[in-house]
Amino acid sequence: MKEFEIIQLANLNFINNAIYLLCVIIMTILAFYLIRRSRELNMPTYAKAVLTLFCTCIIFFGLQVSSFLVQAQKGMSYQLSELKQSGVEISSSADAVINQFGHTVEMGTVPLAPDFPSIVIWATIAFMFIGGIWFKYPDQK
Repeated sequence: MKEFEIIQLANLNFINNAIYLLCVIIMTILAFYLIRRSRELNMPTYAKAVLTLFCTCIIFFGLQVSSFLVQAQKGMSYQLSELKQSGVEISSSADAVINQFGHTVEMGTVPLAPDFPSIVIWATIAFMFIGGIWFKYPDQK
């Protein structure tokens, strides 16, 4: 594969990831709306359990989208470093991609795992979901 093809396929992956991220954002907004409505209507426990399951699926999907983004970035770096190692001359921008994402042929194949900031963000959102559904409001005086 040539450098242009590697970068083109990576850009298509980034577009695909952006569409998935938009879906995750819309579902997260929907979840916060449903949490607010469940508090306003004082929903029964089984409804809160279903809402918790829905929010758990959103968290999983968000972590998966984050994993796909990291995998696309590191995969592009891996493929470009593989091309460079085979003796093909690569451009300075391709060399910058290898330096930025830092995944080379020596490191092996790219794992499917989110980066640390994504884990922190989704853990925070999960806490907000669980807190919004199950925590009690303080008494209003």
